[in-house]
Amino acid sequence: MVTQEQELIPISAIGAAVARKRPPKTRLDRLLGRPESGVVIAAILVYLFFALMAPHFFSERVASNILLASAALGIVAVGVATLMIAGQFDLSVGSVYGLSAAIIILLVNQGVPGWVALPIVMVFGIIVGTINGYLVTKLEIHSLIITLGGLMFYRGVLLATTQGFPIRLKAPDAFLSAMDFQVWIIPGPFIWFICLAAIFAYILTRTRFGNWLFATGGSPEAARGMGVPAGRVQIMAFAVASLLACVAGFVSVARFSSVDALRGTGMELEVVLAVVVGGASLNGGYGSIIGAFLGVLIIGMIQQGLILIGINVYWYQAGIGLLLIVAAIVNQYVRKRSIT
Repeated sequence: MVTQEQELIPISAIGAAVARKRPPKTRLDRLLGRPESGVVIAAILVYLFFALMAPHFFSERVASNILLASAALGIVAVGVATLMIAGQFDLSVGSVYGLSAAIIILLVNQGVPGWVALPIVMVFGIIVGTINGYLVTKLEIHSLIITLGGLMFYRGVLLATTQGFPIRLKAPDAFLSAMDFQVWIIPGPFIWFICLAAIFAYILTRTRFGNWLFATGGSPEAARGMGVPAGRVQIMAFAVASLLACVAGFVSVARFSSVDALRGTGMELEVVLAVVVGGASLNGGYGSIIGAFLGVLIIGMIQQGLILIGINVYWYQAGIGLLLIVAAIVNQYVRKRSIT
């Protein structure tokens, strides 16, 4: 029989008693509790493996190639990481990336300066992302359906625009040329990636909007109960993802001065891989920009390393798929360990 005194024991006191019995977390537990903990170890292991197996992996040329190959993918990954932390994802970023590059070339070829074409294509990205976010949050349609449709639609527009053939800049543009530079072994596009990663890492960890993103991704209903405008936060996150895809498209034009109908094909999967390898959860509310940054570098190292050790490039996609599965398992273990 339960006495009156037992009935009046507050739940908080019971929770406190349980917390006192729980062993204190060690420094290792705290380190493993960080979203990017697993990817730091993975990046070191991947680097050491290819350094031992691949000739010239330490060379400046290879390092520069890794950074250059990681730049556009990394810029898109920053936006997708932000969106995934908010509890959504976008499969259309690869197509938006390719179409934005085509828009820039068409504008510049019509006499629009590159410094004017950049804000135009950024506005295009914001509009695309806002539409995606509105359809997902206001009409309650799953983001998989909306962004998969966007992937096909924008890819189709790019195919129709290019007619299946590459289109190139008719004449050099001073602003675009200025974007493509190199400081020692660090290419200019990678510097833009570093800057954007630093900005969004600060936003996610030091601002109220960053707290809103994590709260919304963890539980939109609970976030609304705390006064967080969860729907508006997710719409803004969609806008950020498409905006940065367009910025990456601009950077690719500065690098290649051309675009083809296949530009960005499959990028959406590589971006999701980089973000998941970096510690983000597909369920939302967990992840980091630093982790996504390292995940992108791991993909770049694998691309260059496989070429250097002579493995057939057709194995690349198989290796990337296996890496995604392993990363998901490791992230699940790390997240459970951080909660207990």
